[in-house]
Amino acid sequence: MNETKDVLVFHAGTKTDEKGNVVTNGGRVIAVTSFGKDIEEALAGSNKGAEKINWDKKYYRRDIGLDLLKVESLKFKV
Repeated sequence: MNETKDVLVFHAGTKTDEKGNVVTNGGRVIAVTSFGKDIEEALAGSNKGAEKINWDKKYYRRDIGLDLLKVESLKFKV
């Protein structure tokens, strides 16, 4: 994560195993939050941050936040 600027990672649905490693415990496990000069930049930062996190059978949604882009673009078309 050191290669990604302005990203916060929150985790839930995790536990530590017998070796002290953080492992998934089911359900939604992380939320990657990012900052930017606009929504597009923040969304790109969150996706970049999510790409850098790895575990077996990793899956993450790339559509979260796209609804905000539509709202943001409508705001300026008035």
